[in-house]
Amino acid sequence: MRHRNRWCAAAAGLLLAAVAGGVTAPHAAAEPGTLQGAVIAIDPGHQLGNSNPRFARQMAQTKFNGSIVKGCNTTGTATNAGLPEATFTWKVAKRLRALLQAQGATVVMTRSANTRDQWGPCVWDRGAFGARQGADLMVSIHADGAPSSGHGFHVIAPGRIAGWTDDIAGPSRRLARSMIAGMRQSGMQPTTYLSSPLSVRTDESTLNFSDVPTVIVEVGNMRNRADAARMSSAQGQQAYAEALAAGISRYCATRLRCR
Repeated sequence: MRHRNRWCAAAAGLLLAAVAGGVTAPHAAAEPGTLQGAVIAIDPGHQLGNSNPRFARQMAQTKFNGSIVKGCNTTGTATNAGLPEATFTWKVAKRLRALLQAQGATVVMTRSANTRDQWGPCVWDRGAFGARQGADLMVSIHADGAPSSGHGFHVIAPGRIAGWTDDIAGPSRRLARSMIAGMRQSGMQPTTYLSSPLSVRTDESTLNFSDVPTVIVEVGNMRNRADAARMSSAQGQQAYAEALAAGISRYCATRLRCR
């Protein structure tokens, strides 16, 4: 795997300057221009058309992901009031793109619309997207459909699979920790229904097909009343985008060793 490094020296300098000046690195990393030269891939989970019968054949595709055989994609979950996960992740992704671009990053996204007239892309294509675009990292945005009593976010990192994820497992774990720290600092509460906000899994095709550091972020539980209310408002969607941006900026600012 080849990682881009043209912006690492600048990020390292910003981090050291922040520490010397008594300012925490995440605040420094949020300044305009601190992601200059970085290429960041964003994957807004699912697509409205995945539930369209017109695309049943495409959705029926399967592929081995290094661990198990899984399907092309799914419809995702929804709030009890009917907000689809695909629509929520699309809205947050667009807001996140704007925030990252304001810091100087080039942002590429795995899908360009949110419509019942389009399907996928399949999870294996989403996973390979970051490397095809020359990205430094990829964040896949999702929302969970867990029991309604639980709330909060968690981050999924790829486990190590020989010949599949052994090149990205380590940096992806570091990205996951940065996302957790950045989101917590932004006021997001970690999951109350899992034992840890960090989950390491070997069954996620989006992660297993990646050749750049990558994570899936389940930003909240769509079945929980409080999480659903936040997800359904423009203010809440902006808050999720800012929390994700904080995690990405934290990871980039602390990459003192570039590959």
